[in-house]
Amino acid sequence: MIHPKLDDKNVTAFIPGTIIDVKVKKGQEVKQGDVLVILDAMKMHNRLIAPSAGKVKEVKVKPGDRVSKGAVLVSIE
Repeated sequence: MIHPKLDDKNVTAFIPGTIIDVKVKKGQEVKQGDVLVILDAMKMHNRLIAPSAGKVKEVKVKPGDRVSKGAVLVSIE
């Protein structure tokens, strides 16, 4: 599991890749450690998790999207 930066509420791509699955929807409550997005990078499926509890403010990706390093995938408030 990949732990995003803990200093903000944006979950970002740590490496370029393709979104395989989005596990959350806008408005959904999440707990710290919940899987938000699965990112395929270099033939590995990486589970990006919630850095803290909160409500999903915005989901900026969908399955099949190609993302660059640092792209914001999910925002939590």
